Amino acid sequence: MRCRVVLLLNVILVVAAAGQSPSAPKPLLHVRDGFELTVHAPLKSATALFGAHGERVWAGSEWDPHFLWPQPEQDKEGAVFTEGEDQTPWVMTAFDLEGGHVQYVFFVGRLLATVLDIHLAPLGPTETKVTVVYEWTALKPDANDHIQHMAEEHRRMARHWETAINDALQKEKNKSE
Repeated sequence: MRCRVVLLLNVILVVAAAGQSPSAPKPLLHVRDGFELTVHAPLKSATALFGAHGERVWAGSEWDPHFLWPQPEQDKEGAVFTEGEDQTPWVMTAFDLEGGHVQYVFFVGRLLATVLDIHLAPLGPTETKVTVVYEWTALKPDANDHIQHMAEEHRRMARHWETAINDALQKEKNKSE
């Protein structure tokens, strides 16, 4: 009996080792994650707040896109801008105010690619549901841990975004009254 157990353990170890070649490349991580929030504005106005330029209304000084195209800067499909200290290039691949859709693609160096997809739907005449989905793909194994960390951080963003947007809308409303 003991001989069978030892033989079985040896077979398991050989099979496990065969599946893990030291030269086998580490798999690249792909994570899709998102969150939902409610914006106290009609669909078209809410959608505008998710354009690169429109986001300045609520994102604060940490968001400062530099438009390469179009000039003068405006939110529109095909817009290209850089953002952040490392001047990460972003492309706005969709910007549909009427349909409630905004999408971006950006690359962080040669480490990872990101698709940011935002869909908005009216909840009523003055409220809009926003669904934000991030998809991160590692371009190198070194990015896997970074992607895991970003996914965890972005899950916490819903409350921050919702509060920042609705506070900015309230301030604008107070100014106009």
